[in-house]
Amino acid sequence: MKPSAAHLAAFGGEPLFDTPLHVGQPNVVSPADLLADFEQVLLSGQLTNNGPRVRQLEHRIAEVTGARHCIATCNATIALQIVARAMNLTGQVIMPAFTFIATAHAMEWIGLQPVFADVDPHTHTLDPDSAVQCITSATSAILPVHLWGHASQPEVFEAICHHHGLRLLFDASHAFGCTYKGRSIGGFGQAEVFSFHATKFVNAFEGGAIVTNDPDLADRCRLLRAFGISGLTEISDVGTNGKMHELSAAAGLRSVAALPELSATNQLNRQCYAASLGHIPGLDLLPVPEHMQTNGQYVVVCVDTDQYGLSRDQLLSILRAEGVFARSYFAPGCHRAAPYARPSATRHVIDVSRTELAAPVAELPVTEHLVETVLQLPTGGNISPPQIFAIGQLLLRIHDSAGDVRRLWNLRLGDVSRHLHDPARDAVAPQSLSPLKDAG
Repeated sequence: MKPSAAHLAAFGGEPLFDTPLHVGQPNVVSPADLLADFEQVLLSGQLTNNGPRVRQLEHRIAEVTGARHCIATCNATIALQIVARAMNLTGQVIMPAFTFIATAHAMEWIGLQPVFADVDPHTHTLDPDSAVQCITSATSAILPVHLWGHASQPEVFEAICHHHGLRLLFDASHAFGCTYKGRSIGGFGQAEVFSFHATKFVNAFEGGAIVTNDPDLADRCRLLRAFGISGLTEISDVGTNGKMHELSAAAGLRSVAALPELSATNQLNRQCYAASLGHIPGLDLLPVPEHMQTNGQYVVVCVDTDQYGLSRDQLLSILRAEGVFARSYFAPGCHRAAPYARPSATRHVIDVSRTELAAPVAELPVTEHLVETVLQLPTGGNISPPQIFAIGQLLLRIHDSAGDVRRLWNLRLGDVSRHLHDPARDAVAPQSLSPLKDAG
C-alpha cells in the first residue's frame, strides 16, 4: 500500500494496478461455448431478419421481466426511437437531466423535444414534482429512467400520466433483472426499454429490447423495427433498421442464462465495498431502497469534499492514475451538454418543418449537486474481493493524507500523471481539475 501521498501514481509513483479495473468491463460468459454458438449461427444460413435465436432471446427476456411481448433491437437508443414512434409521440417529452445522453438524443433525433426535470436525491431517478412542473400543452409523454437499477416510482408516474392524458415510457437500460415491490421491472407504463450493450452486466455485445403488455403497440414496434415492411413487397409504415442479428442474440442468450451468477457476483462485490468504505469519512455508498432489488451493476459513491478532503474530480484523477478506472456518470448533465445548452434556435433538427416549442426550464438543484459529487467504482466478474479491499485501503490512505495530496496537487497545478492505459492520457485536463486552495 502507498506509504505516503508522494507515492501515489498521480505524483509519479507506481500504479496500484498495472492492468486497469474498469467500470462496465464486459462480462463474457463461457467463451468456448459462445464460439460454438457462433459457429452454429454461421453454418445455419440465417444471420439476421428475426432469426431463431432472436426469437428465443425475446422469449427469455419476456420470462425474466414478466412482460407479454418483447421486441429485440440492435441497441437501446434505436429501441427508444422505435417505441416513441410507435406511440405516436409529439412535441415535448419530459425526462431526467441526470441520465446518459442517449435518452435525450433518442427523442431529439426523431424530432421530439427533450424537457429536463430534476431527480430524487436518494434514488437519482426522476422527481415526480419536478416532472409535473414541466408539463405543458405540448407534452405528450414522460420518460423516467430507472437509474442504477432503482425503479423510478412507476405507480406515481402512472397516476400522473393518467391524470394529464400523457403516455408513459420507461428507460430501463440499467434495470434488467431488477424488481420494485416484488414486481419485475418491465411491466410498467406503456412500455420499457432495456439495454444489452457490452458494458451492461447482461449483454449481447450490442443490443436492446422493448417490452410491453400492449399487443397492438408490440405489433407496431415489430413493424417499425424492420423498415415498416408488412409483406413480401408491402411497406405499411415509415420504419427503420433496428433488428438484432443472430450473433448478438446468441451472446445475449448465454448472458441471460448466467444472470443469477452475474447478479450474485455484483452483490458480493457491493458487500465488499460496503465493508471497505463504511469507515471512510466523506465517502457514502448510495443505498438501495428496501422495496427495490437491483442487479448491482453500478457501485455509486457520493463524495463529500469537506469530509473527504478532496473533490470528486480530484479523487477521480488520482484513482485513474492507480489503474482504478472510476467514472463520473453523468456529468455535466444532459441540460449542460452542448446540443441542449445552446438556444433552441441553433440546435440541429432532423425535421426542418418542426417548430421548436418553448419548453419550461426546471430548477435542477439535485442534478447540479450530483454531477459534481457522484462517482462509480469498478464491479462485475472481472474484479475480485481482494482487489476491492485494496481499493478501500487506497481510498483510506488518500483521505488520511488529503492535506499532502492537496499540496502536491497544487505544486503540479493540477497536472497529475495518468495511467499508461488511460484513454484520457493525452487529453487536456478539464477545468474542474485546476488547483484548489488548501482548505487546511
